[in-house]
Amino acid sequence: MKKVHFILIALILSGCSKLTNVEVDIPFSQTLDGSQYPDSAHYPAGLGGNYIINFPTVAVNTNSQQTLQNYNTTADKINSVTLKSVVLQMTAPAGRYMNFLKNISISISADTLANIRIAHKDNIPLGQTTITLDDTTASMKPYFLQNKFYVNITATLDSIPPSGTNITSNIIFHLSANPLN
Repeated sequence: MKKVHFILIALILSGCSKLTNVEVDIPFSQTLDGSQYPDSAHYPAGLGGNYIINFPTVAVNTNSQQTLQNYNTTADKINSVTLKSVVLQMTAPAGRYMNFLKNISISISADTLANIRIAHKDNIPLGQTTITLDDTTASMKPYFLQNKFYVNITATLDSIPPSGTNITSNIIFHLSANPLN
């Protein structure tokens, strides 16, 4: 009887290992260098809380082929790639808040793919050093499979950012795929 239980357990475990999906979070982090922002001389007089700025586009290497290889899967085995979160954190100057931001929108594009909005936050409250954006339900799979994608950020400013402002964007994709075996 013990032998039968052992065989049943072995069969169940071997069958379960083939059903296990690859479920992994893939982080992409990029710092927006404040020296690339327009300085106060480039803002119109009387900013008035509705100045729209397009930050410099940032290229992000996906390393998707290496990620798929690391998790023993391939592009055709991917079930989905979704956006798990987008978080912005003010990293400089120390002790300052993102009070200059009123609204923010992040989109991505790739060489052969359209520019799509993936996250946004409207009416950002004062006193924030970290902002979690509201995401869309857009599929990230085609962008993840590119060698690189481009992050585009547009913001509506309430005031001029402090000198030396740096903001780190942390974007996390979630990969769901079937393993090769």
